[in-house]
Amino acid sequence: MTALAALRDALVGRPRNAVLVGGCGLAYAALYLWMIGDLGPGGGGGLAARFPAWDRVWQARGPFHFEPVGLIEAGPWVWTFSPLNTLLGLGIGLLLGGNLVLGWRVRRAAIHCAWHPPGGSLLAALPALLAGGACCAPIVLIWLGLPLAGVLSPLLPWLLPLAVLLLLASLATLARRLAASTP
Repeated sequence: MTALAALRDALVGRPRNAVLVGGCGLAYAALYLWMIGDLGPGGGGGLAARFPAWDRVWQARGPFHFEPVGLIEAGPWVWTFSPLNTLLGLGIGLLLGGNLVLGWRVRRAAIHCAWHPPGGSLLAALPALLAGGACCAPIVLIWLGLPLAGVLSPLLPWLLPLAVLLLLASLATLARRLAASTP
């Protein structure tokens, strides 16, 4: 089995895994949007959506942080909707969920066939978890008011692409290990 086939089978071949990856993607996207200030409390209790500024979709507030094009109110929540920020959060969340599912599948494959991959336990998915949190960690430090945030703030533009690269590398490594364990 090739690594790509093992990846497809692990992520899409089983509905439970696809739901887990999608749920992880949505949860991470909500956390990401909350951390960058696009999602938060303050709604009036109703349901409303307005998108008056589609011309600002490509305007950046900072590195990998884009201007909102609309406002969505749902109950007590307000979402200043930026499609690019939402896609970034969903993409990183899906990569993180894929890494978690593949890490679990590699661990289960090792148990079933008595195969012992090098670092094939859930600890192999730890770099993916750290990479997934790398894009939000400086924001958390700034939010908490810790002085370390000042040291990390110049690195902030590099952490998001670095996190995506690490998540893709980890996903490829786990897919190769899963393919090697599957006859």
